[in-house]
Amino acid sequence: MVCLSTFAQDLLVKRNGEKMKVKVLSITKTKVKFVRQGTEMPVYTLPISDIDYIEYPMGDRDTFGRAAAKQTSTPDKWHGATPVLQGATAVATESNGNSVNDDTYTIGEIYDKNGIRGIVVLLTDGGRHGVIMSLDEACLEWSTIPRKESKESGSADRVDGIENMKTMEAYITKNNLSWSDFPAFDWCRKKGEGWYLPAINELWNAGTMYLGGSRTTPNRNARKSFNNTLKAAGGQPLNNIMIYHSSTEEIGDARYSFFSHMSTEIPHTDSGFKTDQLFVRAFHRF
Repeated sequence: MVCLSTFAQDLLVKRNGEKMKVKVLSITKTKVKFVRQGTEMPVYTLPISDIDYIEYPMGDRDTFGRAAAKQTSTPDKWHGATPVLQGATAVATESNGNSVNDDTYTIGEIYDKNGIRGIVVLLTDGGRHGVIMSLDEACLEWSTIPRKESKESGSADRVDGIENMKTMEAYITKNNLSWSDFPAFDWCRKKGEGWYLPAINELWNAGTMYLGGSRTTPNRNARKSFNNTLKAAGGQPLNNIMIYHSSTEEIGDARYSFFSHMSTEIPHTDSGFKTDQLFVRAFHRF
């Protein structure tokens, strides 16, 4: 069973400048449903045309104001959390699913070079570099150490999973532990040099790319194409209702680490017990 902690509040800013601390429940093409900070009732509804933007605890933002002024029904710009690689973004895929040339890649394309194989989830440098995700997955604990005995490892980087892997290696060595005490990390590490358990922002951004570049207006065709590519390559398709471990632990409570999912449902990220068995995907940079 996955135990969810109380999620931080969202900031809703109306077009008239009014700011409201809320918990967003749902966003459709025409309206937003929410409750006030610290409450569960009543549920309020605002039309998209009244809202400038909503800012979430991880720093990502949905902007509605300019879209509403254009009388469109969806946000005009998606502001994701800071990507792991500066300039990481989705690149338009050609109709045949191939990259523009042999030196560049697109989101959702299979990368297969020098024994490193995975599906591209983040890009930078015009598609010449980026991050791939493993074709397979596992269901594992972040840590098998009992909750009462759990201590902070320092693996708290939200952006760089490789740094978290280095931190874990130092922590394991210092405390005479084993990688097997941290199954999610160990599974990624055993894939070979360069594979790692992603930080929470990396994982969140990968999920956003899987949904077509937005958590509020997902592209079903993009998601279907992504999973078809995974299956054709012999991999396991992503399930958007499953929750995935990140390598980022929660500062202040050694029992918890952050996780994310591949769906539009809010919250997009949260934290739970390290001993929970969640899904795991390994990442690798190229």
